[in-house]
Amino acid sequence: MAENGPILIPLDGSSLAEHALVDAAWLRRITGLPVRLIHVMEHDGTPEERQHAAEKFREYATAQAEKHGLGEVTCDVVVGPPAKEILQASETASYIVIATHGRGGFKAMILGSVADKVIRGAKVPVLVEPGTEAPEPPGNGRPILVALDGSEEAERGLSLARELAAKAELPLVLLRAYSVPPPAGIEFSYYPADLSATLEAAAREYLQATAKPGERTVLVQGDAATAVLEVADRENASLIVMTSTGKGVLKRLALGSTTDRVVHSTHRPVLVVPTHHD
Repeated sequence: MAENGPILIPLDGSSLAEHALVDAAWLRRITGLPVRLIHVMEHDGTPEERQHAAEKFREYATAQAEKHGLGEVTCDVVVGPPAKEILQASETASYIVIATHGRGGFKAMILGSVADKVIRGAKVPVLVEPGTEAPEPPGNGRPILVALDGSEEAERGLSLARELAAKAELPLVLLRAYSVPPPAGIEFSYYPADLSATLEAAAREYLQATAKPGERTVLVQGDAATAVLEVADRENASLIVMTSTGKGVLKRLALGSTTDRVVHSTHRPVLVVPTHHD
């Protein structure tokens, strides 16, 4: 993550991809960071075609920046595989803000596989807008929900969530999900009767030790993704913060299953923080 690097927003010209601008405007407002808009051309053209594309995108991006109150922005057209180009551009960025659905242009970037590659491969936090019909940015007093699993990795996401919550003057809700692991084989089929209670007590103790004054905590037994989705709905969270990898209940984030379930099942913005984020 580049210190004071821009907020990077990939656009394809579609109205759904533009939903990312709603969240980006909120992020810019509370961080004061500059904004860089990029468009990826998968196929190179003549110098004249590239210049024409750059001019058209600059005109379009400038209009969008004005519409969403992004201030002066940097606009670039790059050529190459979308995910690779976005990740390369993010090396000098502070955040990536991307919508998960879109149409037109380099739609593959938005529709699934490339967006997933960006989320998994980024070395900077990725703010994901799920592409709902009427996106609502974080704020209005609605809390930020942080998913924790007891690991130091997940607490990096908590650190950033605290920073953003303080700037946006939003409350924090800390969620810890736990589950009793299934038996691995007949020799492990017996569990102590108090195992569930022991796990619950350990998770509760962790939450109490981690939470700061004013932060609320929620403890849930069950699947991590389901817990995140249900608690986010119950708390009316305006932003969900998750770490890309971790130990315990969130470990599948490295493979994308929990992240995918949350991102593709919620209408709320999700901030995915890489474990190597400083």
